[in-house]
Amino acid sequence: MVSYFSLGPTTSVRVELEALSPTGPYRLEIDHPAKKVVEYFDTPFEALVRHAEIETALCGGVLPANKVN
Repeated sequence: MVSYFSLGPTTSVRVELEALSPTGPYRLEIDHPAKKVVEYFDTPFEALVRHAEIETALCGGVLPANKVN
């Protein structure tokens, strides 16, 4: 699955979620113009939750208190 989200009028971030086998693990790749982030997860749900966290942080949103480092 590939998706994009916008950080402004000229900047977008590409997100790819890929199953490495039919039952996982799952690879989440975030291609930000300044840096690429790659993380691996046991379930697609975990990967999508992480995707939402990263998108929220990059777009200036507020993260839940238990996710703030």
